[in-house]
Amino acid sequence: MQSERVLVTGAAGFIGSHFTDAAVAAGANVLSVDKLDYCGNLMNLAQVMEHPNHRFVKADVGDIAKMSELLREFKPTVVVHFAAQTHVDRSIDTPLSFLENNTIATTHLIEAVRLYYEKLAQDDKARFRFIDISTDEVYGDLDVNDPPFSVKSPFAPNSPYAASKAAADAFVRGYGKTYQLPVIIVHACNNYGPRQFPEKLIPLVIDRIRSGQSIPIYGTGENRRQWMYVLDHVGALMAVVKKGKAGAVYNITSGDEVTNLKLVRTLCALCDIVIAHPEGRSHAEKITFVKDRPAHDRRYAMDPRDVDDALGYRARTRLIDGLQKTIDWYLKNPEWLAAVKSGAYRDWVKRYDEK
Repeated sequence: MQSERVLVTGAAGFIGSHFTDAAVAAGANVLSVDKLDYCGNLMNLAQVMEHPNHRFVKADVGDIAKMSELLREFKPTVVVHFAAQTHVDRSIDTPLSFLENNTIATTHLIEAVRLYYEKLAQDDKARFRFIDISTDEVYGDLDVNDPPFSVKSPFAPNSPYAASKAAADAFVRGYGKTYQLPVIIVHACNNYGPRQFPEKLIPLVIDRIRSGQSIPIYGTGENRRQWMYVLDHVGALMAVVKKGKAGAVYNITSGDEVTNLKLVRTLCALCDIVIAHPEGRSHAEKITFVKDRPAHDRRYAMDPRDVDDALGYRARTRLIDGLQKTIDWYLKNPEWLAAVKSGAYRDWVKRYDEK
């Protein structure tokens, strides 16, 4: 990637920061952009903030004028768009915020990209790509015995979050077809790993085990998800940057599919080894089943062979190994957790104790 100039949106978030680290390490010149809302954190970019090939700008990707200015100044060969609000629970509470931050902001960004792209020389146009990072949730719900989603599966979103991402994907695709923009859309399964904001299931469980609190699971815990270690996702995205074809859709997953209950029990068992229960019992005794959220999809699954066949990349980290790495990181970085758990976070997470 040494010749690439990569503009990364949502760069101070979870996946965006790991991708930024990898792109800088690979020799790319990187402009990272983030508006630093509740889950954007400059501590996530500590490894690259002083690197000569990296520059950070605080900006809202929905600001067409500002993004147009940055595109003109930086002259990226690739734009990788992570910026989004991603938590389904929050989307149920504040759906219009997800419409604004995910759908409308993405549409404003792709419009700024269109204006930039139209003025590029022909050789620069041939090199340019816009990569939109999306989710498997746009495809909707699967029964336990259904085959996994493919890139040909229709969209059937069931939450405001999934709907906001499906609409954003549709705008990106529409711009690609209408204006011949070289766009690529990526749908990823659930990610986990270091620096994930602790509203998400895995860091939430680890943090509540650390603090001796109950461990909430929605409904019966039988909802099924695929889980991919964040650095495996980043590796796949690096392959997309190098080999991805304009107009393509790539489904990126590990294929590691488990129920929420099994996942949480596994986390408890791993934490039993390194975080002593005050009474010598298993942390799994703290599991508490809480009222299910509305429209909670039963299952998401995608076929890992899709990206393997298309790009020659497959996830390398076994779920058990990735979970152990994740637990180790959170235990070694309590100051990161303390810094991100603001008063607003504490107020929000109280919902689990009230159900």
